[in-house]
Amino acid sequence: MTARFLISRSFIAIVAFILSPFSYALTSYSSLTTEENAIFSANLVLTENASHSIFPPDYRVKKLEEVTHQNGEWVSTSWIDYDISGNMAAFERHEKNRRGESVTKIYKNKEGHWIKCIKWLMDGKESDVGKVIIRYLSDRQGRIVRSELMNSEWIREYVYNDNAQLSEVVEKQKANYDSGKKYTVKKYYYNSKGFLARRDFKTSRNNFVSTYYFDYNDKDMLQRIVGEAIAYSTQKRRAEKYYTYFDRNYNWLQAEWGTEDNKFIQNRTIVYY
Repeated sequence: MTARFLISRSFIAIVAFILSPFSYALTSYSSLTTEENAIFSANLVLTENASHSIFPPDYRVKKLEEVTHQNGEWVSTSWIDYDISGNMAAFERHEKNRRGESVTKIYKNKEGHWIKCIKWLMDGKESDVGKVIIRYLSDRQGRIVRSELMNSEWIREYVYNDNAQLSEVVEKQKANYDSGKKYTVKKYYYNSKGFLARRDFKTSRNNFVSTYYFDYNDKDMLQRIVGEAIAYSTQKRRAEKYYTYFDRNYNWLQAEWGTEDNKFIQNRTIVYY
């Protein structure tokens, strides 16, 4: 299905990086349980990508691969492993952009903390030059409540509602943890069944604001995401991302967005337990 856009080529590049789909299998659930919400939130914190938090299933996803092409040229591949309960167990992404090609890995270290490590490829090998490391900390309930970007003054805190759903991401300065500067960078909203309905993104550093709306049909299958963005409070732009081809569990296998001369196609391979 081809989407019509009123959007500039520059914003398409932004959408390709941050616009994320979200889908559900056809189930008899009337709403998500607290445990399901918690698993979804944990996966969402780690990957910052709603499509990597597949729920609620009568099935269980074992492996997920996503490959994205721009105008027929490869730009990224993600591999994710899940345990039988739906928790993400390991993540790896290879991505090509203007700076070159990077490798992102998410794993648990010896102390049991989740670690996200981003390295650049040089001559086809992973290099420690410009390496980025993020450490995630959990509370006694097992929820991820904080992330630390190593060698940076900023940290992020993750706020949850009464249903164990991730509701807000806040950035703070380490030096003035209690009284220093802080601001919200993301907010999440859910519909009556507990499915993600809206995500807001904001950063005060460049005054960029974007909102994504998630549209489902009467079988709780994701049909479309609508993205709206305001850059420097002067231009409001809109993009749409559509999903086609579904597997036996009604999870989408292909997504398309962009214009005819700048089209993105993302394909999935899903392995179940």
